[in-house]
Amino acid sequence: MNLPNLHQTFAFLRAPIAAAVLVAGAALSATPTAEAQFGGRGGVAQLFVPEYLGRDLPIFVDTLQLEEWQRPILEALIDDYNTNFQTAADGVRQAFTGLKDAAAGTSPDKVIELVQGPIIRWSTEKVKLRDDFLANVKSQLSDSQAELWPALERALRREKSLPNGELSGETLNLLFILRELEASPAAADAARNAVAEYETNLDAALAARENLMQGLISTQLNAMSNPDPSAGVQLAEQIMAKRVAVRDVQDAAIKAISSALGEEYGPQFERRALQRAFPQVYRPDPITPLFEAAAALPDLTDAQKTSLKALRDRFNADYPAFQARFADGYRATEPLEPRRRTEMAQNRGAGTSKYSEAPQIEALKKERDEMFAKYREEIAAILNEAQQESIPGMSKKGVDNGESAPVGADQNVRGPGAVQDASTPTKPGQQLAPDLDAKPVLERGTPAAGQGFSSDSKGTSGSSPKGSKKSG
Repeated sequence: MNLPNLHQTFAFLRAPIAAAVLVAGAALSATPTAEAQFGGRGGVAQLFVPEYLGRDLPIFVDTLQLEEWQRPILEALIDDYNTNFQTAADGVRQAFTGLKDAAAGTSPDKVIELVQGPIIRWSTEKVKLRDDFLANVKSQLSDSQAELWPALERALRREKSLPNGELSGETLNLLFILRELEASPAAADAARNAVAEYETNLDAALAARENLMQGLISTQLNAMSNPDPSAGVQLAEQIMAKRVAVRDVQDAAIKAISSALGEEYGPQFERRALQRAFPQVYRPDPITPLFEAAAALPDLTDAQKTSLKALRDRFNADYPAFQARFADGYRATEPLEPRRRTEMAQNRGAGTSKYSEAPQIEALKKERDEMFAKYREEIAAILNEAQQESIPGMSKKGVDNGESAPVGADQNVRGPGAVQDASTPTKPGQQLAPDLDAKPVLERGTPAAGQGFSSDSKGTSGSSPKGSKKSG
């Protein structure tokens, strides 16, 4: 989101022609400012993005268990859909040709109506193109394949809607994390009910979020031309409530699936999921390497070894507890960001405020820095001067703020907090702080049921059906 730019944007919108150009341009190009005003990713920002591409073919093939002869038919249907989509979208774009001339001398209300008409009609036409495509696909299925259609709808919704998240943890796909975990068949069977409940609850929450955003398109376009930022903020907060509901499903499922997996796999799953949900919190810390380097010193006395172990045990208790509070801080503050950042943008435009993170987050970061500094000093106090000098980074000052964390730290932070999840990368290409012993995650498509997790896969194997070569 890019809410700090709202003050300038709303000032610009006071001119009727400028309003027309910006509304049209935002819908047509999905600018970051448009995303911010319209509740983030999805909705208006996605109006001119096709819903199905050639790279989605494996989801259809795997989930519906298509035969080899059906694949070229599906490829042709996808090609036809994209051709029809682009032709119709080009027609809408042409409707905006000469918009400045048409808007000149027109009242503001008429200008907005002039702009909204083509966009609203297009939003309806886009839905029809999607429905026609899906109906054509369904007509090619056998009775047994048609029974798998609800699973396909859930898989497609995860693929298309999860990346539209804005909150930490909102874009998680726990099925990917389960697959990379490679739990035993017994553990997979034990978690099957929890996974099925997660798939159902997530699908319902995603559908509610996307339906609201689709239904608010006309209202959002009106809000964009309103010089009062509060109108846009109110809409963003409506959508934010649905985002929180998606994130709550993720949080509840992490706990339920972790518990169902048992002691051997549950903690691994929970750790990986939290690292993906809150990479800015569950990143590699700079203190653990100091403990490891100190413990490896060849000249430690027994007393030093005992002291280091006791200190490390204390850190291993203190730091996870702090991380839990830090994650809760993001859960509490991120939903409030649209209003807070809009107010900050207004104040900054008046020259009275600079951008900053939420006070609660700043306080937690300060607490983290102080904790790292304290443990660094306590480790140093156990060692003699020569031992301290032999440990790289032992004497460094001012580097414990986590911003220069070891390899694996989160990058490309975006959104209200640092919102990015490895399990379902979004279009900008998020990079996360992965579990350092984690195996690579296949980022697209429905996880294979051969791992025993996804009830949506209905027994498909870990690879595509014979001859189902994945396309771009």
